[in-house]
Amino acid sequence: MKNECIREAAKTNGGTKHYNYPAVVDRGVGNPDLLADEVVSEHLTRNIQFFGLESQEKVTQSYVVVIGLGGVGSHAASMLLRSGVGRLLLVDFDQVSVSSLNRHAVATREDVGTPKALCLKKHFQSIFPECHVNAKVLLYDSSSEEEILSGNPDFVLDCIDNIDAKVALLAACVRRGLKVLSATGAGARADPTRIRVADLRESTNDPLSRSVRHRLRKDYGIDGGIPVVFSLEKPKAKLLPFKGPSGEEENPSDYQVVPGFRVRIIPVLGTIPAIFGQIMASYVVTQLAGLQVQMEPVVNLDTDHYCILHQRLIEHEELLYGTAMQVQVDVEEVMYIVKELWHGRSARDQSLNNVGRGMWRSVNELMLVRWDQTKPASVSNLVLLKFSEADEHESRSLEDIRKEEPEFFARVTSVLKQAESDFGL
Repeated sequence: MKNECIREAAKTNGGTKHYNYPAVVDRGVGNPDLLADEVVSEHLTRNIQFFGLESQEKVTQSYVVVIGLGGVGSHAASMLLRSGVGRLLLVDFDQVSVSSLNRHAVATREDVGTPKALCLKKHFQSIFPECHVNAKVLLYDSSSEEEILSGNPDFVLDCIDNIDAKVALLAACVRRGLKVLSATGAGARADPTRIRVADLRESTNDPLSRSVRHRLRKDYGIDGGIPVVFSLEKPKAKLLPFKGPSGEEENPSDYQVVPGFRVRIIPVLGTIPAIFGQIMASYVVTQLAGLQVQMEPVVNLDTDHYCILHQRLIEHEELLYGTAMQVQVDVEEVMYIVKELWHGRSARDQSLNNVGRGMWRSVNELMLVRWDQTKPASVSNLVLLKFSEADEHESRSLEDIRKEEPEFFARVTSVLKQAESDFGL
């Protein structure tokens, strides 16, 4: 007879069914009897058929925190709710804007100007009112960590797009032993088939995850172990220039509501952050239910070549300085330096050939060396040169290069500043 009272209550009016639902009863958080409710069990019928009743009960009794409720976070939270998660904490300090309607999961024009957290809570009440939803209009930082992460959540979803806040949150989750799934950059992408879930160490072609990885290792000694959703696709567009009220380009930092948060605009195809959010929700729900899903591995066929250049850098540092302690890059960062900064060619080679087999044919004559020998071998202080060029470079001072080759000096300096920007240095 289970669910029969719901089916019998269906009335037909012009071909459309209307259900007479019983009054909603708040049974509290983690109530094991929640699935005994006829409406709830009907709502979750397909999930129960997929997972089995006991596994769905694990989902229904779980507590998940979602931080960042924009295009990614709103879709993740919405599907966690629809999947029967029994308790949600929604956190975001920002408000719904008209321009965010192209990607937000539930916001309407009537919601513009209201806090995203409260907007979601309002709509969630009409979707799955049995879920205990707590909304906080709050910025995540060290002062709000306890308020947001206390209560032993079963999972934390990091959907923040600010590097400082994201790094602090991920480090806090690791320190507290909390399961966390992090979203990287969804903006400026268009290919949904290239989205993956993997360890942070394996994410590539994403400036945000690259910067986060660098900061976690440098500031907290965290070198992986955090699952992330990312795209293998190289961004299709760059940040747009910021224009103030006058219409002229101005300094974005002058208009920041919160210090350190992005003001410049990232072009976004609304479907991609939505898919990121859906993937995050699917990952978390299957984890909560105890269903093991084997993610497709991320394969990088070029790794061996970057390993050679990384090892060559270490050996050169040991030979020149007696130690490799000042080498502050790993193989993945070597990949970034070689491909993104120097395009697989010597810094002195200004040809326009793309990175490809030509680079690997010449790998035996290329090496990474410090641009400024007084600073460590970091992402913003390494140039790719041929062996003979490296010897000559290390025999001269930067001041000599600046005076004798001003164009070359300016070009290299500009490229290294790009690295500083990409890594948030």
